[in-house]
Amino acid sequence: MRILFVLVFAGFFVCNSCNQQKTDWIDRSKHEGLHNITLSDKFETYATEVQPANLENTIKNLELAKAYFDKIFDENLNFAVLFVDNQNWDKYAFTPPPGMPQAHHEGNIILGINKSVMANGFEQALSQMPPQATQELKKYFGEPINLDKFFRDCLALHELGHLYQFYKTSKSSQRNWLNELFGNLCQVAAAKSFKNQTTFKQMDSYQNLLIRGNQWGELNYKTLQQFENNYFDVLKSGRNYGWYQTQFYTMAKELYSKYGDSLVTKFRTFLIDTDVQKLGELNDVELNEIIKKTFGEDVLSILKWDYPNSSTD
Repeated sequence: MRILFVLVFAGFFVCNSCNQQKTDWIDRSKHEGLHNITLSDKFETYATEVQPANLENTIKNLELAKAYFDKIFDENLNFAVLFVDNQNWDKYAFTPPPGMPQAHHEGNIILGINKSVMANGFEQALSQMPPQATQELKKYFGEPINLDKFFRDCLALHELGHLYQFYKTSKSSQRNWLNELFGNLCQVAAAKSFKNQTTFKQMDSYQNLLIRGNQWGELNYKTLQQFENNYFDVLKSGRNYGWYQTQFYTMAKELYSKYGDSLVTKFRTFLIDTDVQKLGELNDVELNEIIKKTFGEDVLSILKWDYPNSSTD
């Protein structure tokens, strides 16, 4: 059960940016063979099915998140959401398993539909846990627990946050961990901005279950330097990648709780200003100095990694 439990967390937040700033930045070659389902007048929607079901809350969350991000980032971002079923996932997505949300191509978010492989795998793992361990999840995901509400409805906010970064940056970044921390920060901030807090409670109950369960086992990588140097190996190891994401999520919650929207906008500006195409590749000392100068000692203390040989030590 442990292996299944942790592997399904493998790549919830995978992103691969190859972005350019242009008037219409969306890579429309990725829409070939999809149906234009026109579920929103705020952004474009495509799907492998003519009338996919149960997308109302996903669309609502993305519309609310777009309004929030547009306001704090002073943008009017155009983007497309691709809803892809399990059978066609490999044709449109960057990486399996089906249902793993991702922002990969210019201006596109890819989400699963129906019962995704990702959600189904985790639901099977939950069925092997003591009932009391999953009681809180039932409050927010229903009974039986439907984790497509997490993988599609909640994590869409994380992926949309990545797009607001990618729109202004090149395909290279100073550190993968900074990208992922920003994605988590956007995810928390957007959900917190909603009048109805169900989405935040869903994502938080899930993350807290992973943290409390501590079912990661023996991890090969724990430092930020290892996250950078061995990124694809970490990504392939679901439990190790999942462990890192819980660390980023915990940091993001504390940062947003203390500094609010102003830090979200400041973080995006920081990522834009430190883009590799502008500054070149910075070493850990140089990057650490810019982080301290930009955000101050208090933020730096929150970013301090609890494991040796990290770039914020």
